[in-house]
Amino acid sequence: MHSYLRAIGFSKLKKNSEQSKLIAFALSNASEKKEIEIGSDTKLIQINYEFGKNIGLTIIGEYNNDDILDIDHIFPYCIGDHTTEQADIQIESHSDKEAYSGVSDDYSLGITLIYAVQNITDYVRSNWSNNYYKYPTHVRFGALSLSGRILYGVHLDHNVYPYDKQPINNKDRRNLIAKAKNGDIDALESLTLDDMDTYSLISKRIKDEDLLTVVETFFMPYGIDNEQYSILGKIKNFSKITNEFSNEIVYNLTIECNDILFNVAINSLDLQGEPMIGRRFKGIIWLQGHIQFV
Repeated sequence: MHSYLRAIGFSKLKKNSEQSKLIAFALSNASEKKEIEIGSDTKLIQINYEFGKNIGLTIIGEYNNDDILDIDHIFPYCIGDHTTEQADIQIESHSDKEAYSGVSDDYSLGITLIYAVQNITDYVRSNWSNNYYKYPTHVRFGALSLSGRILYGVHLDHNVYPYDKQPINNKDRRNLIAKAKNGDIDALESLTLDDMDTYSLISKRIKDEDLLTVVETFFMPYGIDNEQYSILGKIKNFSKITNEFSNEIVYNLTIECNDILFNVAINSLDLQGEPMIGRRFKGIIWLQGHIQFV
């Protein structure tokens, strides 16, 4: 049983028999069904069932020549509302199942992101088509969380800065990171000096302030799982969804971290505090991406 099923409202799903009933229900009431031939007698199929807006269950399997569906694996999903431009998107396959991870450079965050690919059949189709050479550049990020809490927002006066030199804004920083990646020494030096100024400022403020007041947002890899991250982000919007199968309440949060927008689905039982626009969400997420293939 997939551990993140809890995030979309299945906290009481314990037995394999209960999971089988859930899969049978999703197969019978599919919201979306996509398939592609991957051999002379085999079809890869992806079935999605939405239990609420943009959250649901995906079933990946294959139809053999006897038209019998062999289920490869299932996973819950949360599709993002916002499209984000990514640089150098690469797709890596998993060895144990028909699943893929996306790898791309995000200049807003300044790190390489690794995330589970949601639209598997779209990728396989692009891999088999003449459009394979056209690399994708846009992703809609969604995430699932099993534990999180709500923090107050912070008010920042961006007009006050204790140094003569103002910090690099996010747009300029993205451009500098792109140039530094291509070997621009001046861009690398500018980023280094800005980081030194930031470190000096934090060192002074941390003596008198709480860490989560000094640090407005963060996005960091978590543990040994490449697709998991520890985040702190601002809530830009949210909705409360009732899972029509389990009647459990799920929050769909729109989160902003360093100019990147993505959605996080979390069971209300696992969220400490009341979400509101302007407050912040802190938690561990499993990152997913719906890649736009040409």
